[in-house]
Amino acid sequence: MSKFEAELLNLPMQFSHFDVSLTFEVISSLNAQTDASIEANVKHYLTEGPQTEEYEISAEENAYFFVEYYMGLDSGSVDLNDMFTSYYPSITRRSVFLTLYGMLEHDFEKLCNGFARIHNAPVKLSDLRGNGFERCDLYARKIIGMKTSKYYPLVKKITKLRNVCAHNDARFVSNEGKPFPELECLMRTYSKELVQDGEQVNFKSGSLQAMTDALRNYFNDVDEALKAHKTPDPFIGSRKYIFGK
Repeated sequence: MSKFEAELLNLPMQFSHFDVSLTFEVISSLNAQTDASIEANVKHYLTEGPQTEEYEISAEENAYFFVEYYMGLDSGSVDLNDMFTSYYPSITRRSVFLTLYGMLEHDFEKLCNGFARIHNAPVKLSDLRGNGFERCDLYARKIIGMKTSKYYPLVKKITKLRNVCAHNDARFVSNEGKPFPELECLMRTYSKELVQDGEQVNFKSGSLQAMTDALRNYFNDVDEALKAHKTPDPFIGSRKYIFGK
């Protein structure tokens, strides 16, 4: 064994697990860049404004109509002001939200798989029911030994937001027109960052970092569990752990 390998073995156990702190730094930078880019685009729209074209209806009656154009859209088809100061910014933030959520979900799965490998745990992440954050949270509680996080109910609401963004055009109501309680609660909690826009959730300035901070609070609990973890119980492979009973 080399000296380098020996030093690695002497590291505290938590340093052997996949670390998500860098991912959060990358995401925070992405959030800041996104909001800065949106702010610049909105400012450009408000200062430069759309171009106006005049069309004659009747010269004798001095009747004309005017159409504004901006970035390939016209005022006869859409509300340009709403489109470029609210709708497009929300869509951009929504896309980044899906990206950051996917990054953290992927890292959580790597963390759980790394834990199973390092501790030679008889139960792997793929052995558990569910998927995504739900399955990783189950693994963290049943295998790693994390106490139920007080932040997980909020994570579940954020997961619901992720699902409607990915599959239902960010609509906070079902196909039957009934609001999703989780999203109503989330919008009340973040009333300035997540705003109702018709049947959609509109992502305002600060919404990306607000969701990121909520997820970071949860991951702090996971990290504390990793630091406190001891040698795995040899009986953790029993069915009660696999099925969460």
